[in-house]
Amino acid sequence: MKTFSQKLSYVFLLAVPFLVTAMAFIFGHLGYWIYLPGWFLNILLMFLAVRTLGRVKNETVRRVAWPLIMSWAPISIFAGMGPPPETAEGWAALAWEQQLRYCILIVSGTGTTIGFLRLYDMLRSGPGLRFAKIGRTMFVIALPLFIANMVYWGFFLTNVFVKYSQPGAPARPDWLQTVSTAFTAVRLIEVTLIYCGTAVFAYALSRSGHLSRLASRIYIFFCCLGAILNLLPASLPAPLAIANYVSYIPAITLLVPYLIGVNLLAKIKKHTNN
Repeated sequence: MKTFSQKLSYVFLLAVPFLVTAMAFIFGHLGYWIYLPGWFLNILLMFLAVRTLGRVKNETVRRVAWPLIMSWAPISIFAGMGPPPETAEGWAALAWEQQLRYCILIVSGTGTTIGFLRLYDMLRSGPGLRFAKIGRTMFVIALPLFIANMVYWGFFLTNVFVKYSQPGAPARPDWLQTVSTAFTAVRLIEVTLIYCGTAVFAYALSRSGHLSRLASRIYIFFCCLGAILNLLPASLPAPLAIANYVSYIPAITLLVPYLIGVNLLAKIKKHTNN
């Protein structure tokens, strides 16, 4: 039986990514003197909520859940930053913020991968081992591609926008389109691997009894949906084009791992009592 503080922590952790996403798209970009204090406060509250929810004896599951959950904590800064600027000029004007944005995503993606590698270790002696191996392989391949893609967006593209959006700037060279096409392929691969790896781990957790079948099926469904939408061409009509764009937003691709971490931490007491 969870205490009131544990129930409140659980609800808060579930609400964080949805509140962050809503605030980012509703309020857009805010001044850093506004969003930085809110960011620090939210990280502190998330830390306290995870600590409260994880007051159990099973150290192994805590070691898995902490990086899966707290890797999303830095992403909450996007509630104040808003989505990336839609124009090269807007991007160049906030160049340092875009570099910070993608550095944060590198940290978050690395933290999520660490969580899943720890999850593989936890499942090594259970019936979900075979699937955990597949999930681990997918994340090991996806992480360097993810980091490369974040470096491309955060630093290469930022420098391109700063250089070529200035008045009197020269025309962009043709080779930039070739680089863009190459990193579109990188994005297609790494996002698909993250979604599929997450789905495989969700199934492995169900096989080992750490997740209910219903929760596992829900996670697998959304992972499969995200992977399919990510592979759609961007030239499709508006509803599908928007869905395609949303599917490969890095914070969205890391959302299901975060929810798995929250679920593991919330259900761990039940497992330790069995």
